[in-house]
Amino acid sequence: MILDQALAENESLKIKLDAALKINDALTGQLKTANDVLEAQEKARQIREILPRSTFTHEFLSAKTPEELTEIRATLDQAKLPSYKNIHFGLIGADEKQDEGLTVGDLSVVTAAKRKEGRS
Repeated sequence: MILDQALAENESLKIKLDAALKINDALTGQLKTANDVLEAQEKARQIREILPRSTFTHEFLSAKTPEELTEIRATLDQAKLPSYKNIHFGLIGADEKQDEGLTVGDLSVVTAAKRKEGRS
């Protein structure tokens, strides 16, 4: 009688174990889904903060992990933004090839000829 009772108890414990494993698998799946949603929300928040302050594309940032996005954001937080005192103008007419030295408001042919005569 003790052997039959032990076998019956063993079978009932196996059934309980199977039920517990199924519940565990279901809860693990739900936890993974919840973690994926939270990670996606965190990535979206970080991407929204990084995009206006950088030249990165949305596709480039989407491929990054949340840890990498945190590092990029920390780097941007430490970057010094330029002020008006940092702006320096180049040589006058450095980009102009033909009309050297002309400003945007002074593009007349007569003025260009006068300047060339004065330099030669």
